[in-house]
Amino acid sequence: MTTTPLSQNDQAMIELLRGSPAMTVGELVDVMGVTATAIRQRLTRLMALGLVSRSQAPEGRGRPSHHYSLTTEGLQTAGNNMGDLAVVLWEEVQQIPDPELRRRVISGVVERLAEKYQSAAIGKTIEERMKSITQLFSDRQIPISVEQKDGLPIINVSGCPYPTLAKENRDICEMEQNLLEKIVGQPLDLCQCQQDGDQCCSFQSADRDLEIQKDLKPNSHEPVIINR
Repeated sequence: MTTTPLSQNDQAMIELLRGSPAMTVGELVDVMGVTATAIRQRLTRLMALGLVSRSQAPEGRGRPSHHYSLTTEGLQTAGNNMGDLAVVLWEEVQQIPDPELRRRVISGVVERLAEKYQSAAIGKTIEERMKSITQLFSDRQIPISVEQKDGLPIINVSGCPYPTLAKENRDICEMEQNLLEKIVGQPLDLCQCQQDGDQCCSFQSADRDLEIQKDLKPNSHEPVIINR
């Protein structure tokens, strides 16, 4: 089951599809009262997360219509994000007495999350890939932006995704840095951190000479090749 937090709009669409075997874009527009463009954008996000599937149904002459329905994973999606569960799980991981085992567990979590999110990073340059994942964070109601600083692209995360956890243990900051590095395909430096009193957490490209030579294919976990 996906652990990705969903926006209120996405949750509303899931609940609507939960009560219907399949709906068209037009039907969703009528019920939700938004534009067809907005509906398609939400459907695209939910399909990328594996929560919604699309099927084609012929309707006599003309173009066939597309119907959207929840996948098995979508049907299992809870309406609320269990933030308390994440806190408890993290606390339990920190209680593992063997440092090496604890490191391997955290590393495994980062790898699994990276596999889930890598397809959202699109572009040939580091800056393009950074910008492409801002929508991923925005959909999870995490304010994020990308800018240039000293000639290098930098990701600014204004709202910590794990505020409760970060206050108690800085390891969560390192985990977030490792995750972003795997998604964009390049080492990053944590140059600002809210836990140090800064306004946001900032992750800057670590080396101006590094350049992505190969894009990840959609829905592929093939590693990014980096020339040094």
